Amino acid sequence: MGKKQGRKAGNSKNKSASPPAKERSSSPATDQSWTENDFDEMREEGFSPSNFSELKEELRTQRKETKNLEKKVEELTARVINAEKVINEMKEMKSMTREIRDKCTSFSNRLDQLEERVSAIEDQMNEMKREEKPKEKRRKRNEQSLQEVWDYVKKKKIHLLPFRANQNN
Repeated sequence: MGKKQGRKAGNSKNKSASPPAKERSSSPATDQSWTENDFDEMREEGFSPSNFSELKEELRTQRKETKNLEKKVEELTARVINAEKVINEMKEMKSMTREIRDKCTSFSNRLDQLEERVSAIEDQMNEMKREEKPKEKRRKRNEQSLQEVWDYVKKKKIHLLPFRANQNN
């Protein structure tokens, strides 16, 4: 194996390798010192400046992917928050539905009670009508008897009037 082939083989192994956790940092100063300090060591392991630019490009790609993933996480977080709001609204609607159902049950019970009262009043009215029929018949008979008596008295008065007129003269 030639010298260049060894470097290529070493490069493919180290492309996916990342620096140890304590050497990784988000601050630019630390990143710069890491590249300066370890560049010689990386060159000894088979990295060349062209490989370094490939690594930089890969890091940029991974950074873009990370940003995309962060956006997706934010979107999913927003969706979760929205779902929680919807769930809370649905719980509130469920509570309101229970209240409405309870009120409907209450109204239904009151309506049943009113129907019972109306039925009792109708029964009383029917009883009064039954009792009224004989009374009405008796009243009509009494009116008829009174009319007969009145007619009789009137008839007799007519006969008496001329008689009185003769006596006053």
